[in-house]
Amino acid sequence: MVRHRGETYDNIVLVGGFSKSYSSLLAFLTCPPAVKNTLKAEAAPYLYSGPSPTASLATVLAGFDVNDARGDDLRAALYARTKRVVDRVHDLGAYTPNRSNFPLVEIPLADPDHLHPLGHALMARGIYVTLAPYPGVPREEVGFRVQVTAANTDEEIDTLVETLDWVADRYPLRRSPAQV
Repeated sequence: MVRHRGETYDNIVLVGGFSKSYSSLLAFLTCPPAVKNTLKAEAAPYLYSGPSPTASLATVLAGFDVNDARGDDLRAALYARTKRVVDRVHDLGAYTPNRSNFPLVEIPLADPDHLHPLGHALMARGIYVTLAPYPGVPREEVGFRVQVTAANTDEEIDTLVETLDWVADRYPLRRSPAQV
């Protein structure tokens, strides 16, 4: 973007991390030398941390190889699987803020008090989700988050979609504003 817009890197600080994309403890910062010198003297994380582990660099390099070889296919499959989940949530008349089919699907409950029993029930069914309890989120947003990954199979998504039907029958989901 910088070159495309005819700009220079003189006043740009670029920060990147690989914890989400490649599950790696690798991050980087690029900046002008004056900023680097200030950070070296003033920023505690820089002062008290060491380099990223070699294994973290290796996971990113391996991830780059996978991305080159089959990244487009993996992203297409991930998008399709996520879309199935989001479409099912919408078919149930439930609300999710997910409008882009990003593979993190937040599903709020109608009754926040159902969260812990639902979490136990899902775990017993072999479905792992991240719970979003109050006060970590506002009471009207209490629910669970489903993370679809490129490692999920179509069969696992079938099970998840069937489980969402089961959940909606036992633990009412927050209705979509159009359904209220």
